Amino acid sequence: MQSLLLDEIGQSVIGLDRQWRITYWNRASERLYGFRSAEVLGVEVMDLGIIDGTAAPEQRATGREIADRVTRGGDWAGELWMRHRTGREFPVHATVSPIRGRHTVPMAVVAISKDITDRKHSEAILRRLSAMVESSGDAIIGADLAGRITSWNAGASRMFGWTSREAVGHSHRLLTSRDAAGFGAEVAERIGGGSFVTGVEARWRRKDGSVIDVELTVSPVYGPDGSQVGASAIARDITEIQRLKAEAAAERERLLAAQEMAHVGSVEHTVATGETWHSEEFARILGLEPGEPAPRASMLALTHPEDRELVRKMRKSLDNGLALADFEYRIIRRDGEQRWLHSRIRSVNGPDGKPHRFLETVLDITERKKAEQVLEWQARHDALTGLPNRYMMTEVLQGFLDRASRPVVMFVDIDRFKLINDGIGHGAGDTILVLLGERLRAAVRARDTVGRFGGDEFVVVCENLLMRGAKTLAERIRGATRQPFEVDGRRIYVNVSVGIALAGPDDSAESMLRGADSAMYRAKSAGGDSSEVYDARMTGRATGRLDLESDLRLALDRGELSLDYQPIIDVDTEATVGFEALLRWHHHEHGLIMPDTFIPIAEETGLILPIGTWVLQEALRQVQQWRGQLPGAENLSAAVNISGRQLVARDFPDVVEAAIASSGIDPAAVHLEVTETVLMDQPDLPKETLQRLSDVGVGLSIDDFGTGYSSLSYLKWLSARTLKIDRTFVEELGSDPHGGTIIELVLGMAESLKLGVIAEGVETTRQLAELRRLGVRLAQGYLWSKPLPPERIPAWLEVLSADPPGLEPAQRA
Repeated sequence: MQSLLLDEIGQSVIGLDRQWRITYWNRASERLYGFRSAEVLGVEVMDLGIIDGTAAPEQRATGREIADRVTRGGDWAGELWMRHRTGREFPVHATVSPIRGRHTVPMAVVAISKDITDRKHSEAILRRLSAMVESSGDAIIGADLAGRITSWNAGASRMFGWTSREAVGHSHRLLTSRDAAGFGAEVAERIGGGSFVTGVEARWRRKDGSVIDVELTVSPVYGPDGSQVGASAIARDITEIQRLKAEAAAERERLLAAQEMAHVGSVEHTVATGETWHSEEFARILGLEPGEPAPRASMLALTHPEDRELVRKMRKSLDNGLALADFEYRIIRRDGEQRWLHSRIRSVNGPDGKPHRFLETVLDITERKKAEQVLEWQARHDALTGLPNRYMMTEVLQGFLDRASRPVVMFVDIDRFKLINDGIGHGAGDTILVLLGERLRAAVRARDTVGRFGGDEFVVVCENLLMRGAKTLAERIRGATRQPFEVDGRRIYVNVSVGIALAGPDDSAESMLRGADSAMYRAKSAGGDSSEVYDARMTGRATGRLDLESDLRLALDRGELSLDYQPIIDVDTEATVGFEALLRWHHHEHGLIMPDTFIPIAEETGLILPIGTWVLQEALRQVQQWRGQLPGAENLSAAVNISGRQLVARDFPDVVEAAIASSGIDPAAVHLEVTETVLMDQPDLPKETLQRLSDVGVGLSIDDFGTGYSSLSYLKWLSARTLKIDRTFVEELGSDPHGGTIIELVLGMAESLKLGVIAEGVETTRQLAELRRLGVRLAQGYLWSKPLPPERIPAWLEVLSADPPGLEPAQRA
């Protein structure tokens, strides 16, 4: 029965004789050490390796200690590490005792051991938790349901000044002056649901009597039976945080008060969340309800339609890394009122260097804008008539001159106005001046500008008028003023003298005004009630130019414009690789007019735009026809000259794409040539135009290269494909020993920028030989051919393909 009971208990029981041989091994021992009873009976316990052989030196000392103690007749009890037959080591609590008295059992020693691995693990966890609690910077305090303190860590001692011995057992009133029962009920209520409660703020006392602000996290504590026995609180000192919060709140209050007085609103936008905070003054400026949110989308909806693109552009720049944006725009409030705002936005970057928040201040500048508008209007208008004054009229006239839109200036002066003033008084005279201003505005075209320079002197500035139109308009003005003026019940008749000045190539606004003024005085000198044109505009040269301008407007409709084509040659094979289209004007009276005569007129008048469109369409159509119909012409390129005015026109990319689509030509075969000097005169070329042309695949060639002041960065920015060396450099080849130096420099620069090079104006075989030596691949000039009309191109291509390289021009003609 005893043996049976020993087999069933959960502890290992091992019997040993005086030689430490195993005489008994119960089932718990089998489970604990992995050996069956039949395997170990009669074996010395040390031979099993469950005690000896461990790596820990203190283990062997313990084994010797046990043997010595038992040999002397004593008992040994304690903890030691044992080993399973698999080699796994584990801790046990063991009792080893000698058998005393006389018994019939075959053993002298009994060893009882129990696996304490789980207990050791729990103890280690408790030690780590205890160390964590003690090392925490926060106060961790336990209390029972009655509010008595049951635990107190080192953090609590540091925070409140009491030691654990002094605090444990005291009521929570040691820390707080609040009513104990009330506080206990509050704690119980907060943790009664069995969940953590965070964010509880309180003011607790320290041992020295000072008070600190704490933030509490309270959790329930349960007993073994599952019932709540108390609570645990983690207290964090937030005194400094509270102080900073109070200071920040006070500062914000002062800021908001200052903003309200200055009519400045503030906005904060968080990029990651899209959240937006704004001040009350900002809401007032925008006409929002108190507390109404103002996300970016709704703020943009309130923006004036004409200013929304500006706001979008500024926001995009800020999103892309702009540090500061400063701009003005308009909003339209819900009540329909328009307000002007000045916005200043600063970007605050996060750790990744990207925008994290945007801080914006908004100033209502509506009253300032109104005052500025009044001042600006007064500075630019006549106080009596409300018409533009001399400053504004000069500005308008100069604008027309800058746009080469052929302005005309007329000075209109009342004849013998002093008699009218003396006869009916200055008040009535002022009335006549006001009425005359109204008459003049009714007589001129809607796009013309009428102003008053002072006294009885009025000015009319017109756009796009020739001599005949200007005289007709002057007569209409004089006719309008002949009708009587009704003033104070009287009918007053007046006549006017008109001086006319038409723009010349070198005119300025002041010179035109002086001319019109002189012409008006000549009209008065001739008796008044008449009009005169400034003498300088009546010279033969000016008349001829005006006539030429008039005829050029009709040249397209009359079919007087045509294109000649000059071949572009491969200097090694002398094969034709493309053609440059050159514009010609066959005037119906004067015959052939060269481009250097009529192109400047087309540029100044704006006729270059429709003419340039026709040239582009016709050149691409003609070259594509040769590419598709003539043998060996399928790779011909088309070079078309364009002007600066074409290049800056907004619809120019559309014109190019339409011409390419209409002709069916490969865009890569199209080269748009613009002179270097024109590029230098257009410093603000639209990048969108250049990008669109590049996307289409069209090449940009810089003509007359070397005559301007291009820089490498400028050429790269233009995305140019080809440089055309000016003929002045080619002329020096073969005659000047240094003639090829500039061409070599251009070739080196072109190679570094991966640009092609074409030499212009090649006229001699010596120049050709030098170009070959220098490595120029393409050229054009009279050595091969002058510009040819389109009907001669098929024969030219056929003859050139049949001739061997190196023939003189006369041999190819």
